[in-house]
Amino acid sequence: MKKAQIHGQVFIYILTLIITAAILLYGYNAITSISTKAEQVEFVKFKNDLKQDFEKISTDYGSVEVETYSVPSKVKEICFYQEGEDVDFHPLPDDLNPLIKDSISDETGNNVFLVIGDAIEPMNLGRIEISNEGYNMVCIKPSGNRLKLRLEGRGDGVLVEKA
Repeated sequence: MKKAQIHGQVFIYILTLIITAAILLYGYNAITSISTKAEQVEFVKFKNDLKQDFEKISTDYGSVEVETYSVPSKVKEICFYQEGEDVDFHPLPDDLNPLIKDSISDETGNNVFLVIGDAIEPMNLGRIEISNEGYNMVCIKPSGNRLKLRLEGRGDGVLVEKA
């Protein structure tokens, strides 16, 4: 074999490695991007399903539905808050996420809080009643990325309970 042929083969091997690495890097980035978008879609679908179910049942007085939701894996807890000045309500728990406390004390109108790590995603689902023995907030941790709620229509709102 001549020296020029050996140098030519080394060049081909190096070029092959560079092209292979570029293809693998592009594939990894594409899969990561698709995965991130899938998580975002799952999150938006969960929020929309929750909102639609609350809107649907809130005007149907006395009707009861047990709904099961597929919760995105990043959501660690869902807190429902009932606004009101009822003296029978106990104060908010001390271990409650400070961002939720701030949102409630600032009277933002949000009454559902999705806890995602140290962050929260607030929502307003209309008038909510809580059946939690004097407390005006109930926080539910999803079990196996599932959330099962009992929703009862109140004509102008929804009574929320863990099912």
